[in-house]
Amino acid sequence: MSGIPMYKAAPYYKLDDLNNIELPKCMYKMKNLHKAQEDGPKSAQRGSYSGSQALEALEQRQENILRDLGALQAEVAAMMEHLPASVKQQVSGTTAGAACGQAQLEGPVRDIVINTNPSSPPLSLFILYEQLKQQFRCFGSVHVHSSVENVAEGLCKCLGNGIRADLRNRTDFQLAITLIWKDVKPSPQMMMSAAYQTPIHGESNVARYLGRILQPSYDSQDPVTATEIDTWVDMASTQVLMGNNKERAASLRSLNSRLGKHDWLVGSGLTLADIVMWSALHQTGQAAGVPANVKRWLQACNDQPAFQPALKLTQS
Repeated sequence: MSGIPMYKAAPYYKLDDLNNIELPKCMYKMKNLHKAQEDGPKSAQRGSYSGSQALEALEQRQENILRDLGALQAEVAAMMEHLPASVKQQVSGTTAGAACGQAQLEGPVRDIVINTNPSSPPLSLFILYEQLKQQFRCFGSVHVHSSVENVAEGLCKCLGNGIRADLRNRTDFQLAITLIWKDVKPSPQMMMSAAYQTPIHGESNVARYLGRILQPSYDSQDPVTATEIDTWVDMASTQVLMGNNKERAASLRSLNSRLGKHDWLVGSGLTLADIVMWSALHQTGQAAGVPANVKRWLQACNDQPAFQPALKLTQS
């Protein structure tokens, strides 16, 4: 389609006469944008980047850090070549000596203080304490706070007060656990640092902390196994201990289904998941009248030596 143009305008400036344009002098001068484009935008960007001293200094600092890290890694690798095989195993995180039950706690005696309500004794604590005694030199003591009255005699002696005959000084112990029967909510509350007064709340979290002291710790295995243990521990805490009747019934069905195909909740042996779930079922009164698979599992737990002190408390 063709037609007569509507209008025609002469060019305001000719491109070849840009240098002859008279610029006003009333304000300020500005660089010619057309000339800047002739040099190309990439070269202009490169020039502005190279001229930035702050970015150059930051880049140089990063290169220095990476170079120092590489040198440090090479130095550590060279040192590892000269270490004995036994030391290499300790550095890499293997705990070959822990299987014999004589794991070592570094530094001075580790103090752990646990405040808990006698109306709901954390049974998992007593089971884990028995396991800790098999690996460490442990000292347990029990006290009664003025906020509670009429604490059963069995609860006052649950950690076996007194000093072992072969260990007379407190410094001879590796682990000292002090249990205080006290009207606290939520219960239990654990203090592992008297200086910082940082509490850990809930039986499941206290059990996790003590389970990490044991060698090997429950979460030092493969991530899948550790996640399965944590899942059952969470179920025991949220659905059994603190759940309503509907949630408890659902968790009991899941428990019975799992134990129909396996002897233990996770893996082929006793784990932290079994200990915490056993405690939760007894505290909520669900240990009686459970399905056949759960009943068989409860009996297997009761046959374990570490469960005997806690089992006596449930029968008193």
